[in-house]
Amino acid sequence: MSRFPLAAAALAAPLALALLTPAGPASAAEAALPPAALHYGLTVAGLPIARADLSLDDRGGRYDADVEWRTVGIAGIFAAASGKVAAQGRLVGGRPHPRAYRLIERNGDTPFDVAMALSGGRVGRLVVEPPAKIGEDIVPVEAEHLRGVIDPLSAALIPGSTPASAVCDRTLPIFDGWSRWDVRLTAKTTLETAPTGMRGPTVVCSARWVPIAGHREGHRSVRYMAENRDLEVRLARLPDRDLWLPVEASVGTMIGTARATLETVTTGGR
Repeated sequence: MSRFPLAAAALAAPLALALLTPAGPASAAEAALPPAALHYGLTVAGLPIARADLSLDDRGGRYDADVEWRTVGIAGIFAAASGKVAAQGRLVGGRPHPRAYRLIERNGDTPFDVAMALSGGRVGRLVVEPPAKIGEDIVPVEAEHLRGVIDPLSAALIPGSTPASAVCDRTLPIFDGWSRWDVRLTAKTTLETAPTGMRGPTVVCSARWVPIAGHREGHRSVRYMAENRDLEVRLARLPDRDLWLPVEASVGTMIGTARATLETVTTGGR
């Protein structure tokens, strides 16, 4: 999955960098609406390990967002890491249509960098560092795996016009620059309330991670995640924007549950 667990698949975590087609001038109301800021905490087995800040600017059906994250607590002392994921695109037909994606991560002495352009769901220009690994046990990424995809951050965006009953009715075909995988969502339950700063209801989806290409076939961690039933994401809407966003996401891991939780929201200058 993503180098930072949950920033891509769940954050929310989750959004693409440039526009599929030029948009008309924004209305006065759209131009006056400042970006929304959502702040998440990430824990593993109940211990805080990272914080992530999502900045989202959406107007005229297009989106421009980024997530900046850094390790905290003991993780910040013994495994300091930080990064930024950015994206832009359009929301059309109830789904995100990204144009570009960028990831920059520093994890100790190892840098990770992805610059990816997309058009019509097809990956165009792609630069990754380090290069994708090649080996007998790695399922190769073929040309077919670069079509009909979205980036990990855009996958976290669902237009608010989508009815609550249909929010979980989707499979997210994700390519992160190194590997191709699906996240299959199914409806679990709906809660009438929402976290402070968001608008209810809250939709709860079960999730499954399905590796397609770029992974080590038969590797213990791949088998564990592919068989993992302990994946869940909760989504609610921003009060002044027509958009569903993750408010909580959890993934069972070999060392305990990793959980991203929305802590505070700032929208409309509040």
